Amino acid sequence: MFKLVKRLLRWALYLFILLLVLIVAGILSLDGIVKQVVQARLRSATGMEVQIGKMDIGLATPTLSIQDFKVYNPPEFGGSLFLSVPEIYVDYDRDAIRAGKLHLKLVRINVEEIDIVTNKAGRVNLQDVGERRLAAEEAIKKQSPALTFTGLDCLNVTFQKLRQWRLDAPAQVQEVRYGIANEVYTNLHSERDW
Repeated sequence: MFKLVKRLLRWALYLFILLLVLIVAGILSLDGIVKQVVQARLRSATGMEVQIGKMDIGLATPTLSIQDFKVYNPPEFGGSLFLSVPEIYVDYDRDAIRAGKLHLKLVRINVEEIDIVTNKAGRVNLQDVGERRLAAEEAIKKQSPALTFTGLDCLNVTFQKLRQWRLDAPAQVQEVRYGIANEVYTNLHSERDW
């Protein structure tokens, strides 16, 4: 009888260790899983290829960090780069989210490049993205209740350059370098504040 109990305890310990390893592996792969889901949803909503270099969801802190975020134009706009964002950092209010509200304490975004492309039919990629975004927002509203935006305490923006070109004249690129570095806006509570 004692051997049976000892064997059962040993198996219980092995199962506990296995469960613990699986939990740790799940937590460590959570960022990768969420990154894949976000890329797929953005791809579906915009019709554009989306790549995220690294995504870190703060488990102990209410933060989200995204590095090397890139969006590529669809084939009808040449498949070239549309948006390059080396860093997005968000510090949010966890209690507000539990209450159905979206209150952001800090958003830091570094936009390296935006490319505006006109295809051979005369259509601009921003028009296409805008129409798809509106359709995606309507679909999201139908699927789940939205959080009510209650404010953004601090927005830190870096914006480097904007390029504009046509597919029928790719050598004629207009480039504007803005050089905006760490421009800070505070207490943004509605669209009027932007």
